[in-house]
Amino acid sequence: MLSVPVHKDIGEYEPKIIGKMTWRTLTCVTGALGLSVLTGLYMYFVLGVSPGDYMMVIYAVSLPFWACGFLRPHGMKFEQFAMYWFLHNFSRTTLYYRPTLFKIGLAEDFGAKSKKGEIYERKYRKLLKCNGIECYSPREGRVLV
Repeated sequence: MLSVPVHKDIGEYEPKIIGKMTWRTLTCVTGALGLSVLTGLYMYFVLGVSPGDYMMVIYAVSLPFWACGFLRPHGMKFEQFAMYWFLHNFSRTTLYYRPTLFKIGLAEDFGAKSKKGEIYERKYRKLLKCNGIECYSPREGRVLV
């Protein structure tokens, strides 16, 4: 049987348009240059200041476009990363841990039982010291139901 080895990265290939720039990179570079020219014209004609004196403002205005075109945070495109970052920081998708002791019925309440100094009953305190699979010991009578 004939076989040809293929690299894993072949699925991530993007065709190059000009030089080593893809459509996305070329669009971001064009947007950065256009925005910097518009900022310079606005500074010169509307504000009446020399753009050469305030080049840092022009750099700061066009920097987000440059970042979108060339940076790949965590190997993702900037649009994907920005969406995931926004969802992570501004949405309420929290997973809450619920111990298996409550799922299998060994413990009834999630909160602590408070009886004048005793926080937990003795059997529950013993189970808290067990890690993972040791809680389900058939010899001790603790079996997953």
